[in-house]
Amino acid sequence: MPATPLTDEHWSGLPLFMCNMDPGLYRLDVPTPVLITREDLGTQVEVLNDGERRVAFRQAPLRFDLFAAGLVMDAVSDRPATKSLVVALPDDWMPPDDGAVDGQIRLRARYQFADAELRRLVWRLSTHHRGGEPLGRAYNGAVSRMLVDRIVRLQLAQDARHPDSVGLKPEARRVVETLIDESLQEPPGNAALAAKVGMGLGRFLREFKVTFAATPHQYIQQRRLQRARELLRGTDAPLSTVALETGFASHSHFATAFRAATGTTPSNYRRADPGLHAPAGTAGAGARAAAAVPGA
Repeated sequence: MPATPLTDEHWSGLPLFMCNMDPGLYRLDVPTPVLITREDLGTQVEVLNDGERRVAFRQAPLRFDLFAAGLVMDAVSDRPATKSLVVALPDDWMPPDDGAVDGQIRLRARYQFADAELRRLVWRLSTHHRGGEPLGRAYNGAVSRMLVDRIVRLQLAQDARHPDSVGLKPEARRVVETLIDESLQEPPGNAALAAKVGMGLGRFLREFKVTFAATPHQYIQQRRLQRARELLRGTDAPLSTVALETGFASHSHFATAFRAATGTTPSNYRRADPGLHAPAGTAGAGARAAAAVPGA
């Protein structure tokens, strides 16, 4: 992918990259954990292999995405030269974990989260680089260690808040996905979904959020929009029909939700360059194949 290294071998802190994405569909691999943030509305991302779940979201301004090593994702950029700051998190910066098989802590993925302390540390590291390292090389390493420590503390705090939340079992997940996908026009309520998988409502809502990184309402909206994109790409059905088939109350409601999620209207999405919607790995207008560098 089009990511430019900002730092070199003489830099003593975490590696920094600038990710520039022209309009197109990108298939991205993540060999090293990365933390990504941006100042404006970003790309539409679908993570394909985060355990048992597929996660889709639109990158929002001033939010962080932590992508774990080994993830594969599709990213659709619909605006020219969208830019993200990428902080790579190599294994040799990670603290030890006596409970892990290899003795090292492993970062898990986390999407669209905000943390004021983490933002302050990323800002300090990036501005020190841009300013020519006025406080010396030791400062880069010190801030980088604080940044890694903050990320690890956030992960441990999340574990402490939900020690029993391991996500829905595969069979329960399949039941929930099928029920929702088959009834997008009138999806079952939370209590009905919980009853179908034999859980109390409170536990179900916790496990659902761990599994899908979203509430049931948010997930249903994601599936409606995903189905709408499929219909817009693969059929010539009127927009009002697409809206009704995907469970939106009206054409205007559909258009508003679609634009909020994708940054464009349904009609413009349908009229867009076909290369934008080509299968992953196929170059469209302005699309470039992903390069083997950290980032997204």
